[in-house]
Amino acid sequence: MELNHARRRIREVGWLRQLPGPFCTAFLAGSHLRRCAAGQPLFHRNDPAPDFLGLVDGLLYIYSEAGDEGSRLIFVAHPGWWAGSIAIVGGTERRCTVVAQAPSILLSVPRMHVEALARRDTSAWRHVAANVAQQYDSLSLLLLAHSHPDPRVRLLISLVRLHRFNDGATVFQVTQSELAEMAGLSRNSANRAMRQFAADGLIETGYGWLRIVDPVAMTAALGQLRALESGSERRRVG
Repeated sequence: MELNHARRRIREVGWLRQLPGPFCTAFLAGSHLRRCAAGQPLFHRNDPAPDFLGLVDGLLYIYSEAGDEGSRLIFVAHPGWWAGSIAIVGGTERRCTVVAQAPSILLSVPRMHVEALARRDTSAWRHVAANVAQQYDSLSLLLLAHSHPDPRVRLLISLVRLHRFNDGATVFQVTQSELAEMAGLSRNSANRAMRQFAADGLIETGYGWLRIVDPVAMTAALGQLRALESGSERRRVG
């Protein structure tokens, strides 16, 4: 894939799809291609953050540090996903580890280009902040999932994250073990919940893949479970 083709493609998905054309053109003008083989780390937590990286084609796995347990898978990223906005704005190191799960093509936008663009156009930081907000919303849902006692709610929140922050994607190349890891569940607990969701027609699964059949119904199911929980809590308090 050549550079101009990559720039056109990434404007059609994810964060940039929602932003004004002139900003996207100016932002991507400083970009260059980066290619990663399957299994190759893009960066590790605490690495320097010299650039903003957008996935054009391929698949990325995002890992966080989990204390004594080592790294834990927290997200699977499809094309249109960007890494580095928080580090770019804050001038900090990388906050997570990102690994190419499949051969991947990315666009790298240097920090210096973003800063130069912002000096010419003060609205640039507002557009970058929109990506920061998406990252924050995704991490907030991750924390909510991992703190919830009901395995079904944990898994549904994890599926909602995958769908919402991958530009509405419904098919994911993930195993049930990986979904369990993202939800902070044992494999057995995740498998029981997955079987129920499949029986309810919310998802379909196969070897190494999952499809969300009805995203609206999935979100509604999550709302119903949380409403039932709230009702039970009110009855206990009463």
